Amino acid sequence: MPVKRRTSKLRQRITPEAVEAFRAGEFAALHLALGLRPWEASPLPASITPLGVDPAHRHSWGEETWRQAVALQARLQEAA
Repeated sequence: MPVKRRTSKLRQRITPEAVEAFRAGEFAALHLALGLRPWEASPLPASITPLGVDPAHRHSWGEETWRQAVALQARLQEAA
């Protein structure tokens, strides 16, 4: 019986282009290099607030993309 292969939820690969765009602070180039969708939060430090998302909007799509951006920022800082 055929089995459906699942892809990883972490679809963003940290490439040299992504690291270079992260270091330069280039929003558009970083989004393109990581394959982020337009509505997803950027992993650039200036675009991630330390408080995250308003508690009134818990479990919203915004919180999901914020958490993803924080994880990507950590991975990019490791690679840089």
